[in-house]
Amino acid sequence: MSDLSPVTAAARNDYSVARFSSADYAPSRRVEVLHEIFGRNLQKVHVEPLSMESFYTTVTLRRMPGLSLMTASRSAAIYRRSREFIEHDDVIVIAGITSSYEVHHLGRTIHLGPDEAVVLTGAEPASFGGPAQKSIKLLRVPVRLLSPRVANIEAAYGGTISADNPALSLLVRYIGLLDEPDGFATSMLRHHTVAHVHDLIALALGATRDATEVGNCRGARAARLRVIKDDIANNVGQADLSLAALAARHRINPRYLQRLFESESMTFTDYVLAERLAFAHRLLSDPRDGSKISAIAFDAGFGDLSYFNRTFRKHYGKSPSELRAAAKAAN
Repeated sequence: MSDLSPVTAAARNDYSVARFSSADYAPSRRVEVLHEIFGRNLQKVHVEPLSMESFYTTVTLRRMPGLSLMTASRSAAIYRRSREFIEHDDVIVIAGITSSYEVHHLGRTIHLGPDEAVVLTGAEPASFGGPAQKSIKLLRVPVRLLSPRVANIEAAYGGTISADNPALSLLVRYIGLLDEPDGFATSMLRHHTVAHVHDLIALALGATRDATEVGNCRGARAARLRVIKDDIANNVGQADLSLAALAARHRINPRYLQRLFESESMTFTDYVLAERLAFAHRLLSDPRDGSKISAIAFDAGFGDLSYFNRTFRKHYGKSPSELRAAAKAAN
């Protein structure tokens, strides 16, 4: 890699991550660096910014066996992969589109809108891009791993996946959660994540009967549970965070949602309670937080202070006031 860029990178035997941001360079050098580092090393494309004055791009590229995943925020630009840049025949899925997007591939011109996706083959040239994108995602999967799962993978090339495709929606949300610190922490997590992504892509493209059964029982189930847990974490303070309300928000049957949690040997109610207690515990453990205990209980979704105190003591072995006193004493 050229000395033009100190690209932030990390690598393990089965995993590597590289981060690149044009903001790390002077405006006069950004296009040069983009072509050298991003275009010739990270993604093998020629980049044509549509506005030199406001040009920017921030990219995270993860590679592991069976999956390459790029997430980017960028200004308006066209990306061209000519035949000289072709080095694989992977299946490419571009998703997470937040504004209009245009693709030229296999003699077709494809116009996409927000939340749609497009499928390409890395074995043929393509150009893609358009207006600025907030968090676009490009996934690459070896065709040998995906073709047995999809009824007709060749027919998918140059085609789109509609915004209302449930597997696509779940895939985009699932990928968005993988940026969490523990998203790729261990080899086992990475192995499961790759399998789940394969399942979701196959379901979005039209999986074979056997792959549909496996995908629904494995990838879709795991991704949906993770998305729901994230929803709970973001709304833990809502007193009416009920099974029925959450099921409706995710367009699934309440009984199916309950079974998702039962697959991990817990109930929905127990999980929500544990998340609320953990939220309160974090606040009470922070000596800088001066909120009243009653306010913390309310913010964690507890409407009854005595129930909160009793449950907290049972879970952590000490009362909220005892934990706060210990945190302040240790500071």
